[in-house]
Parts: sequence; C-alpha cells; structure tokens
Amino acid sequence: MIKTAIILAGGLGKRLRPLTETIPKPLLKIGKTTILSIIIDNLVKNGFKKIIIATRYKSERFKSEIPRLKKKYENIEFFLSEEKKKLGTCGPIKLLIKKLPKKFLVINGDIITNLNINKLFSKFLKSKSKFLIVSKEIKTPFEFGKILIKRNKIFKIEEKPITKNKIIAGIYFLDIDCVRYIPDNIYFGMDDLIKIFLKKKLSLDTYLMKKEFWLDVGRQADYEKIKKKISI
Repeated sequence: MIKTAIILAGGLGKRLRPLTETIPKPLLKIGKTTILSIIIDNLVKNGFKKIIIATRYKSERFKSEIPRLKKKYENIEFFLSEEKKKLGTCGPIKLLIKKLPKKFLVINGDIITNLNINKLFSKFLKSKSKFLIVSKEIKTPFEFGKILIKRNKIFKIEEKPITKNKIIAGIYFLDIDCVRYIPDNIYFGMDDLIKIFLKKKLSLDTYLMKKEFWLDVGRQADYEKIKKKISI
C-alpha cells in the first residue's frame, strides 16, 4: 500500500499578516527552507510516497513549487489540489476521493513535529479504527489571579495559575469510509466531522503526544520561535 498524505495548505494565515499578504503561510521561510518543506521532509522520512497539497489562497505559489519538489524527491508522487471556494479543513478531502487509498493521513500545513508518523500510521493500518486524531496537552498561563470562594469568603488565591488542556494537534488518520460523512462542495471542518462521529456514537480514537516536539506555526511568536530553533 502506498502511504498517502494530504497537506492542508489553503488557509489565509491571517494571524501572520503582513507576512502572509504575499506568501501563503506554508511557504514562509525558516532559515533556508520553508514550513512546507519541513513537513514534506518528515513525511518522506516516515515512508510516505504520495503527497497531495490542498490549496486555495495564492495557489499559484504552490504550482511553482511542484517542479522543485519532484526534482528533489524523485520517487515521490506529488499532486496539487485547488479549491475554487473555501471548503474548510475537511471539505478538500471530498475533492480528492479518487486519489485516496483505504487509509490516509491529513496534516495541517502549519504543523511542525518530530512525531513518529510511520509507527503510528502502521498501527492505524492494522487497527479497525476509522478515525484517529493526534492530540497534545498544552500548558497555558491564566492571565488573572484566581480566587477560591466558600460561603462568600476567600479561602485560597492562586496567582496566575497554569491551566492544562488537551487539544487537537492538526494531524489526523482517516479511513476512506469517513469521507461519506463529508458533504459536497461546502465549507466543512474537521470539527464538524468529529461532531458527526460523536453524534452517531462512532469510535473516535486518539494518540496523545507527550515527549514529541510539536508546534503550530500560526502566530508571529510561534513563527519567530521556530526560526530560532531551525536556522539551517
């Protein structure tokens, strides 16, 4: 089975403006490379042979990247999908149904991670799971002093406590059967697909990342952070 990955690269990158006014977020430079190239390098390292780049915003910039990618990765199949209108994070998958195998990977075009995707994908292939979502626990400082009250009296104060939350990490493993729940040609996000699974009480599996590096390059601070970490 050819390992297939879809990179969702159609977003506007609003939180990174003005950088993304002329360049789509996945093509922003990090040292001598780009966010997209880092994602592709990791996919190729993990044995993926077919990579589909789903685009919309400034899709012409991605078209010029395809020849370079094909030259760099001679044994990898590259395809470019272009949305005519905004379809969200799930809608583009429906457009690609004829190119997809039984099970495949979907990753947001702004996620940088050292997750062992090959190992996790191999487990997914052997499982009966239809939908596996990679998750991550993040720690967020609460911006205010937190007080605990009992009978109108304060009995404890926590100064700007750290809150822990598990989030969706923007990496998904899907069975082709999931695609039938995605409507045609309308905006439809992964969150919408998850809600359908929950409503129908279908199994939703997750892999919780713990020690693996993960960063969503969605904000200016995160972009500066990854530029410092990766300076090649």
